[in-house]
Amino acid sequence: MIQPDSIKILNDSTRSFATDSLAKIDSLARVDSLRAVDSIKSIVHIPTGFVGIPHPSLPQTEIWVFVTLFLLFILFVFSISRSSGFINDILKNFFQVKERSSIFSKATVNDTRFRLILVLFSIAVLSLYSYLVFYHTPDEFLLTKFALFLLTTMLFFGFKSLTFELIGYVFLNPSSFKMAKESYFNIVSFLGIIMFPLLILQIYIPTIFIRIIIILSLITSISSFILIIIKLFQIFFHKTVAFFYILLYLCTLEILPLIALYQVYKLIV
Repeated sequence: MIQPDSIKILNDSTRSFATDSLAKIDSLARVDSLRAVDSIKSIVHIPTGFVGIPHPSLPQTEIWVFVTLFLLFILFVFSISRSSGFINDILKNFFQVKERSSIFSKATVNDTRFRLILVLFSIAVLSLYSYLVFYHTPDEFLLTKFALFLLTTMLFFGFKSLTFELIGYVFLNPSSFKMAKESYFNIVSFLGIIMFPLLILQIYIPTIFIRIIIILSLITSISSFILIIIKLFQIFFHKTVAFFYILLYLCTLEILPLIALYQVYKLIV
């Protein structure tokens, strides 16, 4: 007959056996898991080292810059294809002053819309190029800053257009005012057309050639300003006193607004 003490001893032995067996099972499981981790480590090489420095935000690496240039190219092709007669008339009469359009002119009423498209195209090109000139390498090339540049340039040309309207209404006859305004925005349009390929080259060509593109862009901008002066003299220089008014116009409505635009660009950057 089994004694009570022997029953306690049997219970204790079974408990210790169960505990020991479970501990062995746990130890075996841990060993197997460690072996599995070691085998995974031996197969997959986990990279070690320091965290790398990300590449800086550059114009040629930003997707929005490429998309913007592509949209500007589509806008340019669309406007040129629909206003070829208007472009031909401008090129033929670029250095001439005619109060009446020729009867052989190919320009149509719809060309006014495409002239506006060309002006908007030129404003966008000049805004992106201005942002590129004021951009500093450590900073990020952001779409939001380009939008501010674009808004500032549009306000600048909007101010010029309103100024033309005011001066033309008060001081000029309608025909002279119309020629002056059209000549100004035609020169701006051609400036944007010439600056567009220079803008693409400055973004995507190697750094060693950027200085040449900057020089060409500067020559183009100065030539456009000279053309504006030539057109002003062609339209308004009928008397000697007109020379004084032309210089006054250049100082108050061309040079000073450009200086103000330059300061606003610096504030944005």
